[in-house]
Amino acid sequence: MATWSLTAELPAAEADACTALLFENGAAGVEEREAGLAPMPGERQPGAGRVLLIGFFADEEGARAAAAALDIPADLAEIPDRDWGEEWKKGLGPISVGRLFLRPSWIDVAPPPGAAEVVLDPGMAFGTGTHATTSLCLSAIDAFLARRPGASVLDVGTGSGLLAIAARKLGAGRVAANDNDPVAVAVAAENAARNGTALELTGEPPSAIPGTFDLVVANILANVLVELAPDLARRTAPGGEVVLAGVLVPQETEVAGAFLAEGLAPLPGDRRGEWSLLRFSRPEGR
Repeated sequence: MATWSLTAELPAAEADACTALLFENGAAGVEEREAGLAPMPGERQPGAGRVLLIGFFADEEGARAAAAALDIPADLAEIPDRDWGEEWKKGLGPISVGRLFLRPSWIDVAPPPGAAEVVLDPGMAFGTGTHATTSLCLSAIDAFLARRPGASVLDVGTGSGLLAIAARKLGAGRVAANDNDPVAVAVAAENAARNGTALELTGEPPSAIPGTFDLVVANILANVLVELAPDLARRTAPGGEVVLAGVLVPQETEVAGAFLAEGLAPLPGDRRGEWSLLRFSRPEGR
């Protein structure tokens, strides 16, 4: 049975919101293709600072309805004789980030000796470890827990649950995670069970999560980070750290300003291509 794809090129800053919109309108999966990656022969590539989103749909009607909801130019194409439930899995394979070894649930391969293995099925939620923002966060979590084993961690906007599960696998103590999408919370719960990790999962906002945390991680859109700055600062324990991703280089100043205004102190961050990771600490006694 033929299925359909929807392809749209857009600014990188809009990718997460548009991906969510495609899922909300029936996409079985969404591929995100970044600029600068080595293209397969004949495959379309996005321009600098832009991404290509390719959504997969069970039929033409669903693809056209999603294109109308997206409200930007999009190309529709028929894909004959493919399993649309499997199409989005292409290109996802095992990866290593620091002490972590991540693999999709449908690929059975042994981890390197001594690695902390995370088995993931992102399903209809974000987070596979392949995106620059996710790998930046994983590296930061790894480094923090190497310095402070047993620390508590809060993952804001958990998506597939990857960051929270990775934190537990790396030796974190209490790990809480939230997402305002109930589908993401369900997927994160399934992934946590698959990995034998105990997480406090909730659909409530960060302000409703009790206590403070040694490390607060948020890999979400820059405008949402700015809005959440007061809540994330309050959830950070004295002497703790905040790690922020989903921030494009031109957005650094605005996002940093929101967290500095909450009394947090800047720490060295990181960059990967057009994406930035920002770090802050909450001073002792505040």
